[in-house]
Amino acid sequence: MRAAVFASFLAGLAGPVAAQTLDTSGARAVLFRADGYVVQVSGQLSERDRATVRALIPVMSKEMGQDIGYYSSIAYAPDEGLISEALQGAMNYHSPAASDRAALAACDRARKGGRPCALAGRVVPKNFAPAPFTMSHGATEAFERDYRRQRGAKSFAISPSGGTWGIGRSDAEAVAECRSAGQGAGDCTVVIRD
Repeated sequence: MRAAVFASFLAGLAGPVAAQTLDTSGARAVLFRADGYVVQVSGQLSERDRATVRALIPVMSKEMGQDIGYYSSIAYAPDEGLISEALQGAMNYHSPAASDRAALAACDRARKGGRPCALAGRVVPKNFAPAPFTMSHGATEAFERDYRRQRGAKSFAISPSGGTWGIGRSDAEAVAECRSAGQGAGDCTVVIRD
């Protein structure tokens, strides 16, 4: 795991949904590999706090009962410090923007007052750069392991606001699987179709 310091979390981030539905070849050409991640830590934090964020990401993953994967974010309340009830994480979303929004919203609900929450860290794929189409680590693994090997008609749906996804033999089946995995996620959209 490498750590990279970044100054701005929100600049130039693309959303997870492509302008059009991709096929397997198109998706393979743009998706990041599922074989690793890096931790980006806010340049606004002290070196000590940056080290704390790097140590916290695996701990939060364990406490949340989810494997660490991209795209994940940690937000904190600046007036309460890193170690407070306001420290919140959002794990395994389909884009950095979605994980940032979820972590910031959870932190703002938990903070006791003062300044709005800020991002402390983010997990992204190795060699990350903003892209027009992204999927979570888990969805990317399922695409490589399961979807690509299926023969015949198939579709892959994701919930852009969260991290859920589904695979099916039709658009309707993939969307239904995504909704079921997301406990009724209303924004499941087919992003890959063959």
